[in-house]
Amino acid sequence: METFRDWRSVYACDASEQLVESELARFNYFADGFLQDTSEEKTRLSKKQQAELLEKALHLQPLLDGFGNLIFQIPSCPFSRNPQIISLTRRASGLLSLSRQRVQQAPTLLSALMKDPVTVWKEAQPAAIAKARQEWCPPAGQRSPSPDIFYASEDETLRREWLFCDDTKMVALHGEEASLIHPKNPQPRQRYSKKLYLEAAENYPDSQIQRPPQQVNVE
Repeated sequence: METFRDWRSVYACDASEQLVESELARFNYFADGFLQDTSEEKTRLSKKQQAELLEKALHLQPLLDGFGNLIFQIPSCPFSRNPQIISLTRRASGLLSLSRQRVQQAPTLLSALMKDPVTVWKEAQPAAIAKARQEWCPPAGQRSPSPDIFYASEDETLRREWLFCDDTKMVALHGEEASLIHPKNPQPRQRYSKKLYLEAAENYPDSQIQRPPQQVNVE
């Protein structure tokens, strides 16, 4: 982590204009990189490096409080009309707010980062299944000529599941014959033949079967 002056107990107007401008520029560069490197989407770091940065982020509060104090005091200083300082202060204010949020999120982000990706995938399954049912199943009371699959998945053990809109589930363990699991107390007229369920599963595109991410080493 870069070293900055502790602005928590400093009267900003007693500092030189050049020092304030330099510190703001350095803070903006640091905060912009910090936000990028702790972002799941934009980070340039490995998982191990990102985890190390998030651990250090837990100790950033004094730095952020210091620059919060500096930014608050600048409008009352003689150099507050300096166009460069105005621009730097405006950007620092936005980056400070985002950095405070990221520091608060750090424990959660760190915990998620260190989780096994297969576990993360499994935890996301209920929400993904509910969304798929809503998007793909016909309105209640409508019956298709063949059973509709709205979600299919294959876990890390190669166990496959096909979920049908009539609440029937088909399960196939690796190397074993598929079995049907019907909902409790189904309406007899709503049940399809086993052959139709099997055909629906066989014809379901393999590319649409949801699978967990491959294991990734945190190194």
